[in-house]
Amino acid sequence: MLTGLETLFQPDELRASLHAFWDSALTIEPYRDGWAIAMPQTGADGWQLVLELTTPVPGSFKISDAGRTLLGLAAQGQNIESDSVLGHVETILRQSHMERNGMELFRILAMPLEAVDVHVFAEALAAITHLHILHEPTVRTHDVADETLRRVFADHQIKPRSGAMLSGKTERSIRVDYLVEAAHPVAFQILRRKKGLLPLMEQWGYRWNDFKRVTPTLMPVMLYDPAVQEIDESSRAIGEEVCSLFCAYHETERIHEVLDQANR
Repeated sequence: MLTGLETLFQPDELRASLHAFWDSALTIEPYRDGWAIAMPQTGADGWQLVLELTTPVPGSFKISDAGRTLLGLAAQGQNIESDSVLGHVETILRQSHMERNGMELFRILAMPLEAVDVHVFAEALAAITHLHILHEPTVRTHDVADETLRRVFADHQIKPRSGAMLSGKTERSIRVDYLVEAAHPVAFQILRRKKGLLPLMEQWGYRWNDFKRVTPTLMPVMLYDPAVQEIDESSRAIGEEVCSLFCAYHETERIHEVLDQANR
């Protein structure tokens, strides 16, 4: 049954053809303080993935996307800080032993450099570029929790930093909804996920503790909408343990109290 196929298909010929294609598609050129590598792999837009390779410290390499991947998603209108997109990105990063610093995705590799590590890094970037299909647009109407919180800020005559980035010892450049600069800075995060809150709360529980290792005076506040969210006991326990305030968005008196305490 394979006789006819064998006359048309020779594995060695295909191997040679693929090798020639990959070799012609791969480009490595000097760039800044290192090398730019155009990989045979492409992103969701069909363009080749370009990596940057540097040696930040003796005995190691840093391979980076220079922020192109997440910026590309954002340019397509994707909300890269939504719970859904963040969850997928963090899963891919964890599986590929990669890190994130702001928009940059990178990995530190020990010498000698292994080709498989470069390949896996590029495959992870390719996977992230396909997250545009989740279609969580950046521009969206502020919900009632946002509007209520903004009225509280107006009452206190304060202008918080919207979408501020916080960093801890291990978590780098994580966006929060609002940050009020004060003697005790107050970080506000509104829970928007309607179901399956426990994994999200576990993630934020770790983040808040990590942030407070760098900024011990930080006062985390998390708000939810009881009309559309049911807070399970475990999620509530985490929120009440790590946050200065964990409550429904309409409990404005408690929010006012936290803001009053922030400057004491």
